Amino acid sequence: MFWPAVASARDLKIIFSSYTPPYVFESGEGIVIDIVKAALKSSGHTVTPVYVPIGRGFEMFAEKRVDGTAIIRENSGLTANYSADFMQYHNFAFTLKERNLRVRGVEDLGDKTVVAFQNASKYIGGAFGTAMVNNPHYKEIANQETQALMLLLGRIDVAVMDEGIFRFYREKLVAEGRIDRKVEYEAFNLFEPTPYKTAFVDPKMRDDFDRGLVAIRQDGTYDAIYRRYIDRYFEIKR
Repeated sequence: MFWPAVASARDLKIIFSSYTPPYVFESGEGIVIDIVKAALKSSGHTVTPVYVPIGRGFEMFAEKRVDGTAIIRENSGLTANYSADFMQYHNFAFTLKERNLRVRGVEDLGDKTVVAFQNASKYIGGAFGTAMVNNPHYKEIANQETQALMLLLGRIDVAVMDEGIFRFYREKLVAEGRIDRKVEYEAFNLFEPTPYKTAFVDPKMRDDFDRGLVAIRQDGTYDAIYRRYIDRYFEIKR
């Protein structure tokens, strides 16, 4: 009964962000890459990652030079066949514990030195976007390792970024001796998690992905992928 799937199996070129560990490594692994590969594997497909900036990725997708693009939202403006939600980023406002900053809501960030990831004011939007428009001490940078380093060295008040990405870079900076592990931080949960999809040129590939996603969630593969990277890169504190 598997012959039809095997006969139509393809090697799919999928766009991923260049380097957003632990979600995407340019070595061809990472939480997101592994989930996409596992979901498509059940239909016999393989995945060749393509790493390009977001704007270039949109062009390549529109020109059908790739088969899909990962970590995207339907409000991106890209005309595509969107999958079900398959992963999420959960952004927090990180501060140094020693500064004892009171952060009860987004409005408390308005008078602080805040650095966020690129296009954060657009992707997070809402009250955060409004508050940062009026904050002269707000900026966005593409390099999230630098963002984490700036916070942990005390050069800024707040870093707004995904929890997994922050924890990855903190562990990396500690391992490299650039940050003392004794430096404590606080994480303020001000934002709802942001779900993301994968988008495909071919609706059949989207359907194959969605079916595979259901399967790997049911058989434990999905959770195992997350756990593997957590165990490998993060210090787990109970």
